[in-house]
Amino acid sequence: MEKRNQYRSLLQYKLHALHTRLSPMHEKYAQVEVDLGKKRSGDYGEASIDYYLSQINGGIPYPIIRGARLQLNQYHFQMDTLLLYPSFFILLETKHLTGTLFFDPDFQQLIQIKKDDEISRQDPILQVKMQYNQFKRWLSHHQVDGYSGFCFVVITNQNAIVKALSNPAIVQEYVVRNPALTFKLEHLIANTQPSHTSSHSAHEIFSLICEHHVPRNENILKEFDINPMELITGVTCPKCNELAMERLPRRWRCVHCNHVSMEAHIQTLMDYSLLISSSITTKEVCRFLHIPSMHIARQIMKSLFLEKTGSTVNAKYCLKSLWKQQNAPQIESGVRVLP
Repeated sequence: MEKRNQYRSLLQYKLHALHTRLSPMHEKYAQVEVDLGKKRSGDYGEASIDYYLSQINGGIPYPIIRGARLQLNQYHFQMDTLLLYPSFFILLETKHLTGTLFFDPDFQQLIQIKKDDEISRQDPILQVKMQYNQFKRWLSHHQVDGYSGFCFVVITNQNAIVKALSNPAIVQEYVVRNPALTFKLEHLIANTQPSHTSSHSAHEIFSLICEHHVPRNENILKEFDINPMELITGVTCPKCNELAMERLPRRWRCVHCNHVSMEAHIQTLMDYSLLISSSITTKEVCRFLHIPSMHIARQIMKSLFLEKTGSTVNAKYCLKSLWKQQNAPQIESGVRVLP
């Protein structure tokens, strides 16, 4: 079972693979590095509230839904964390930001100051309010009426300093620090009168969300306008992370640290599935893993027991099952439900 504090989104996996296989001299390397850092921070922030949610008195009676992405008209909106109760829902937007955070609701902005840099960001309060309104409209579109809700911004970085630049009452109402989340929600639950006016039960709404969730699966190379041939190929050393290992009989050896591995090719095939395609030909195995022989490539792929289509010469191997077969951390492209 995946540990919650080790959760990594599909996008983080893709950015990490791309960062690994781009030369530091590549024109897009710096931007990929920045985006990877942001995504790591965001994923960590989302996962870090799990402990505080688990401490709510009486527990959460229904699953916690994370990353639900729904369509409203021709557009999509995504929610970080959604808690479903019998008569109301709670929507949480997490922010794992550093430095001093000046909330400015009057001018719809968040000013972040860190290391003498002043950065203007989208107002998280406005952002979570918009998601709340979109979710309510989505519910109405699906004939779900009378289901009320609340929304909050959760600051997950313990070292961040939170200040109100304007309208402190609004900031205090909507913004909560990680350690106070348990008490904030317990107070809310205790002081919210049970209502049975909703046309659907929480379980029905949960099923409806799962049914209409639209996973986001970005073509990361297209997003950064990078040609697949610009990627650094070869097998990554699992010990020193350098490229590329050399193929010896039945094993791989790192030319940098001399580490020997029998299964180093598996992560490289995962990288290929994240960046290029969910299937691979024997010829591509030779090119991407630096294998000199088609026979050896076929032996390696056969040992993985992957689904295969086509004849021996034109065979394609499906890489989707690698994550489960190798007991690797699960890639999450869909809605994530926490018990």
